[in-house]
Amino acid sequence: YNETIGYGGCPYGTRLIGDVTLPNDSGVIEWAAVVWSYIPYAVVVGVIIEFLITRGTRQFSILLFTGVTTLLNECIVKRLFLLARPGALGPAPGAMRDHMGTPIGSCNISCGMPSSHSTMAIGFLMLTLYDGIIRVVPSTTSLSQMSTQKRPKIWKMISFTPLSPKQVMYQMEFVGFFSTWMALMCPVPLMRVRLADHTATQVIIGSALGAIYAAVWFQLSISLVNKHKDKLNDRVLGCLVHNYGPISFQVEARPHDCEDSEAWEVLQCDAQIVPATAEQVKKEEVLSSEDSDDGGHC
Repeated sequence: YNETIGYGGCPYGTRLIGDVTLPNDSGVIEWAAVVWSYIPYAVVVGVIIEFLITRGTRQFSILLFTGVTTLLNECIVKRLFLLARPGALGPAPGAMRDHMGTPIGSCNISCGMPSSHSTMAIGFLMLTLYDGIIRVVPSTTSLSQMSTQKRPKIWKMISFTPLSPKQVMYQMEFVGFFSTWMALMCPVPLMRVRLADHTATQVIIGSALGAIYAAVWFQLSISLVNKHKDKLNDRVLGCLVHNYGPISFQVEARPHDCEDSEAWEVLQCDAQIVPATAEQVKKEEVLSSEDSDDGGHC
């Protein structure tokens, strides 16, 4: 049906650039759905800008991920399923309708299985999860009896690239980092259904493929990062700067009653982190309060 009438005769609304349909008589939710449908594109544009500035392998990895997954969906998966988008048969009897009885559907004429928007959004989200969670380390307040933790510098966490902007992150930094990406990416599949550009099945399959693509891509990329860690911050492949660092950190220690910021020394022996017992937690609270009253000396 859509191939017969073309974009101009769509009875459901207006086709916007990027395979997004603006339904007739759109309300606030429909306009919000349009905005969320463009967020994955905005992320890609932001990554391109960062790449032009940094020429970094971190940004290049995401651009490759986007290109490869899009080609897989558009050139292989959609040709295997060959399933139309909602409303492809036109506003005929039995067609999908909204709560007011008005026929609804997509103004896009391409196949709808799977949803590439959903693949991209969930793929980005899972990459932030995978790359972020392996870089989480305990905060200073978790390891020390003194409240010496500095406030994280928010500006260092700002990045369009859905990979950790730091080699290591404290717990609350990861919570803020992942929560932001979750708020941006999670609504995308739902909004595609709201605009009737895809069915629920199409966005579920698209989201599942995004998670699978991200898992495979992350394993491949992190293995390359670890293999070439000796080239960190060096120029690679002629024009790229290797700025995608491996998980690497060192542990510094000082006496618990010392407040001198220059007294930290790199721990020269093996260490491990184990859960504290309830009794130890209570003891630490007592020591911390006593130390804060008495002051410390190195």
